[in-house]
Amino acid sequence: MAEIFRSALNYISQTGKSENDFVGQYVELGPVQLRVRRVIAEGGYGFVFVAQDTSTGKEYALKRLMAGDEAANKSILNEITILKRLRGHPNIVQFYSAASLSEKETDHGMSEYLILTELCSGGELIKLMQERYGQPYPPHQVLKMCYQTCRAVAHMHKQTPPVIHRDLKVENLLISARGQIKLCDFGSSTTIQQFPDESWTALQRSLVEDELQRNTTPMYRAPEMIDLYSNMPITEKGDIWALGCILFFLCFMEHPFEDSAKLRILNAKYTIPENDTKYTVFHDLIRYMLQVNPVNRPDIREVLTGLEAIAIAMDVDLKGRVRDDIPPTSGERSPPGSTSGPPPAPSSSGNSVLLGGVVKGANSLLVISRICPTKLCSLLQDMSRMT
Repeated sequence: MAEIFRSALNYISQTGKSENDFVGQYVELGPVQLRVRRVIAEGGYGFVFVAQDTSTGKEYALKRLMAGDEAANKSILNEITILKRLRGHPNIVQFYSAASLSEKETDHGMSEYLILTELCSGGELIKLMQERYGQPYPPHQVLKMCYQTCRAVAHMHKQTPPVIHRDLKVENLLISARGQIKLCDFGSSTTIQQFPDESWTALQRSLVEDELQRNTTPMYRAPEMIDLYSNMPITEKGDIWALGCILFFLCFMEHPFEDSAKLRILNAKYTIPENDTKYTVFHDLIRYMLQVNPVNRPDIREVLTGLEAIAIAMDVDLKGRVRDDIPPTSGERSPPGSTSGPPPAPSSSGNSVLLGGVVKGANSLLVISRICPTKLCSLLQDMSRMT
């Protein structure tokens, strides 16, 4: 897995400062020379920047993450590994390369990582929905959004072993420059399935419960993740439950479990609006996906089959744009060294990328001169056992 870390990031020159000291820098990541243009997102543990290839003018998303402990290091390395494993799928954000700096090599005592991905200039789906002021998308748009999201999840679930996202939610859906859905944020993903039974101790249940709470969002959490004493299997069917919540949200502009109430989730107590006549074609699928027992939920192939049947009846191109107001872009070459085909070429107006967590105020200039092989080897070995 160490090959995911391209050549070190080297400082070339500085042309000025803006919101962050990193903005305006010229850096090299692998064979690509980039100029960091602007900050587009920040969270609890890092920043996302727009970075422009100085030779082609193509823009990318450059994610800078800080890790203050071993758990954070493992989470970031897990995201990089999953991104590398899944890259090339049209509905998953495209990964190019990454680099790291150990905590001993920084001036703030934390490890730092850079992750270079495509820039999804179509924006964040959740923000676009908020701008509609409660007005849902028409059924044909909802169908395409759900289908393209499910295609990304299907690509994860068909891996050997299956990759479980565990944090599927509308906030983790981006729109590419070509107007199509892109799934992002794989820091919570895993290949570990849990099968609690009567032999499990209270400590075992508590440890798994704590790990689930760290890696899932309460209102999207499936019943088996909330009550481990139910002894229901915790598998990729948890993603199906989350997809049911997403489909409900797309149809009705509200979450089926907005208050994250455990009892309502455990009993699947949600209400499809009685007077709805616009989205009736999705009602049965929502009910099927939001079954309390994961064994009774469909797998992702069944969900896709159901959506394809709806598309035939509605005469909808499932792989078409979910956002039509983005100007078409011409193809641009991928960075040298990329093993997959070129992704959508983002326009220069791109300003949205989701971020899994970052340190506000972490604005010291990052100069990655080398990778700490021992540290990375140890972390990657630990992570391979986790996943």
